[in-house]
Amino acid sequence: MENLQNQQNTANQPNNQAYPPPLPPEVIEEKRFKKWMYRIFGANLLYDGIMLGIVIAIGVVIGIVLGVIMVINNSPDFLDEAVSQFEKTDMGSSIAVIIACFFLGLFLRKTVKFKEIFIKRKSMNVKSLFMIFSIFYGGQLVFTLFDMGLEFLLNRIGFTAQEAVEAASAGSESITMMIYAGFVAPVIEEIVFRGYMMKSLEKTGVGKGYAILVSSILFGVMHGNFVQSPFAFVVGMVLGYTAMEYGIVWSILIHFVNNFIMGDVFTRLIDRLPENIGGIVEYTVLAAFTIIAVIVLIINRRAVAANVKENYQTPKKYYKWTFTNPLFIIFCIIYFLMSFLTITRLE
Repeated sequence: MENLQNQQNTANQPNNQAYPPPLPPEVIEEKRFKKWMYRIFGANLLYDGIMLGIVIAIGVVIGIVLGVIMVINNSPDFLDEAVSQFEKTDMGSSIAVIIACFFLGLFLRKTVKFKEIFIKRKSMNVKSLFMIFSIFYGGQLVFTLFDMGLEFLLNRIGFTAQEAVEAASAGSESITMMIYAGFVAPVIEEIVFRGYMMKSLEKTGVGKGYAILVSSILFGVMHGNFVQSPFAFVVGMVLGYTAMEYGIVWSILIHFVNNFIMGDVFTRLIDRLPENIGGIVEYTVLAAFTIIAVIVLIINRRAVAANVKENYQTPKKYYKWTFTNPLFIIFCIIYFLMSFLTITRLE
């Protein structure tokens, strides 16, 4: 009887070989992290897809309307002139980024709540704001020299990136472009990259530095311009630090000052001066900010080193899982190919 009961108990016990062994903690962590990355990069592609789609749709509609008007008026020159004027506007970018940002928020509503983006951090003072802006704008001279070097190399093989340089540095040519570049872009881009993207990356729990770095890479790549993207990456690092330490309101303010005050107002003032004097004034201002930025970094080198040591020690495996994500690679390829559109043959 006892042997029969032992046999029944043995029969009722689950066969351990029929079930997979429990996953090691590192495998579970990798799966969790990669799943989170798919969500973030999927949201990023959604934002860019909607934005580009709306801009293209608006362009197509405007083109059809202008074509119909040209046929009715029997004026071939009208279309060329109208298209030229349309290209000087924001071409629907303001509408596109606002709608795309709205759908991005819906997609990530369970990941990052909108009110989380505007959480206040440390108090900002005049000294800190001046130091941050000096570093922010001080790199402009370095990248101006980089642009000149790139143009020199491209010219040697019969190409030019002048179109990219003008797109990156020229002031607004219309009211709608000024509204987009000076007001809409600083707000929406900060909400998207220092808000939804950086907050989502921060919630991986692998470090503030990781969140700032990866969101800055996304911000740089998004500009789709070999000339502008490296500068946008560095700018993204400064804006990311500002938003992370002081709050997104301050990164929006700095972004606004760069785009509107320095990009539009200062550029228009320079354009009113004789060409040789305007160039001297522009490079003097850039050099002054660069020198101030270097001095600020030297004086605060210990604080900078401490910040890097505290926040930028993320294990390499997380970067490997991030940069090998298929959606991230697709995003980079798309904008890499778009960057070639700004490089043309040298006439």
